[in-house]
Amino acid sequence: MRLRLAVLLPCPPERVVAELARTRWLNRLDAPVLRFDPLDPPALPERWRTGDQRVALRVGGVLPIGQHVLGVRRVLDAGDPLGEGPTEIWHDAGHSDLVRTWDHRVLVEDVHGMTRCTDVVEIRAGLLTLPAWLFAQVLYRVRGRRLTRLAARGFADDALDG
Repeated sequence: MRLRLAVLLPCPPERVVAELARTRWLNRLDAPVLRFDPLDPPALPERWRTGDQRVALRVGGVLPIGQHVLGVRRVLDAGDPLGEGPTEIWHDAGHSDLVRTWDHRVLVEDVHGMTRCTDVVEIRAGLLTLPAWLFAQVLYRVRGRRLTRLAARGFADDALDG
């Protein structure tokens, strides 16, 4: 099943690219729905880089639901050129024992000086596909609201607190 959700952010695409290349936003954007605890390597790098990262997942920050591989295949950083139209800035070919495919792409597009940021997710999990897709609907809607708030506050450290 496929999910596609977009938000309009009050900042230029280059800023969104620079910020989403930073691992520090992963748990802050997905809270309180999901938490990622790094396992291998034991800590996330400051900036995303291609390769696999094994993490433990916790729904609501507390309920363990197993391990997941973030299979980062593409991540642009601030110095990378943006193309015309939507540009894929992130591709995670994720998977776990429960979810065979959690393929997540983030696209950005300039819209009159602002940024349309679109999450495109393909989920395949056998009999668990529909529940996983419904969970993703909640996760990416919360993530989109939090990303909008973060961008509106200039990606300030305390933008998501309180």
